Amino acid sequence: MSDIENILRIKTDLLCRGLYLSKSLLSHYKTQGISIDFGRKGGAGPLGGRYFLLADNETLVNVALWDKKQRTPYTLGEKKGSFFEILNGQEDSLFTKLKLIPNPKYYSPQYKTSDGVEMKRIALVHGVDCLGTTIYQKCKYWECGEACKFCGIELSLQYDTTIVEKSAQQISEVITVAKKEGRCSHMTITSGTEASEDKGALRYTNILRGLKQNHPDIPLHIQIEPLDNLNYLNQLKEAGADTIGIHIEVLTDELRKRITPGKASIPYSSFVKSWKHAINTFGANQVESFVLMGFGEPHEIFMNKIEEMISLGIIPFITPVRSIPLKHSITPPTNPDDLLRVYYKTAELMKEYGVNPLKNKAGCVRCGGCSAINESFKAI
Repeated sequence: MSDIENILRIKTDLLCRGLYLSKSLLSHYKTQGISIDFGRKGGAGPLGGRYFLLADNETLVNVALWDKKQRTPYTLGEKKGSFFEILNGQEDSLFTKLKLIPNPKYYSPQYKTSDGVEMKRIALVHGVDCLGTTIYQKCKYWECGEACKFCGIELSLQYDTTIVEKSAQQISEVITVAKKEGRCSHMTITSGTEASEDKGALRYTNILRGLKQNHPDIPLHIQIEPLDNLNYLNQLKEAGADTIGIHIEVLTDELRKRITPGKASIPYSSFVKSWKHAINTFGANQVESFVLMGFGEPHEIFMNKIEEMISLGIIPFITPVRSIPLKHSITPPTNPDDLLRVYYKTAELMKEYGVNPLKNKAGCVRCGGCSAINESFKAI
C-alpha cells in the first residue's frame, strides 16, 4: 500500500468514526497547557469536531470528538512532542498520530471589531488557513419547521456564539487580523436560505463587493440553493465570488423528503440547471456540491448520481453525515469501508471526466478537511 493510500484509509476511518475524548483527560491536558475542546455545537457544516494533521504533517482532517467511548474504537491519548497518540481500543494498539490545529489568537475575547463585536462571533478558522463565516444565521426552512435534519445553523444563535447578520466591514476586519496570524488565505462564506426570489444572492453580492474591495487577494467561496433566475449566479461571480457550492446533500428523492423536508421541494432538475449554468459562469473545477453519505443509499444508485454530477463538471464533496452535538443521532456512523469504496470510484470518475478538485480556488474543496475527495484523487 502506497503512502497516499494509507493516508486515504486513515483519514476516511477518522471521518467516519471520530475519536473518544475522555472528560477526565481534558483537565490533564489543561495542566500541560494544551487547549482542546469538543468543537462547535452549532453552525454550518460538520459539528462537534476539531481539525488535525495526520502523521505526514500535511493531510488535514476534521475529526468528530465524542464523550462516549462506545461511539468509536479510537481514543485520543497522550501528547508526545507535537502529536497526540491515537489508540485503537479494540486491538490495544497505536492506530496513528495526529497534530491538533490550534485555535487562532483572535478567538480571545479582547479581539473585537470596530463596532465592539468579538471577532470569534464573526468568522472562524476552518482547517489551517480557511476563514469561514455565515453571513445570515437564519433559514426559511427552520422558520416553517422543515429544517434539514443534519443542520445546526440556528443553534449558534441559541448558544449565543454568533450574531444574526454580519457586515462586510466586520468580516474584513477579521480577515485582516487572521491574515497577520497566517490563518486566512481563502474563505468560505455561507448563509441560510432566505424567503425571496434571490434566496440570499443579493445579500451575498453586497458582502462580496465589500470583501473584494478590502482584500482583493483573498479567493472567496459562496454557497447557495438552485436559483430559478440564473442571472443571480452571474451577479455573484461579478461581485467577487471565485467558487460556488450548490449543495444537494442527499441524492434520492425519497431520502430528500425525509432528511431535507423543506429543500426537497426543489426538483433535481433545478439542481442540474443551476449546476450547468454555474460551470459556464465560474469555470472548470470551481463548482462543488456537498453530498452526505450514511443514510443507507444503495451503492449503485448513489454512484449513478455521483457520475451524473461529475459528468456535468461538478466536484462531489462527499462526507459522512455527522450527528449534531447534544442531540440524538439521526443515523448510525458511516461504514468507512463503504465510504472508501465510494471515494476510489469517485476519483476514477473525476479522472475520466476531467474534473480536478486540486484546482479548486477557494472554500471547502480547497480546505479539504471534511472529506477525503482530494486524497482519493491523489491516490488514483
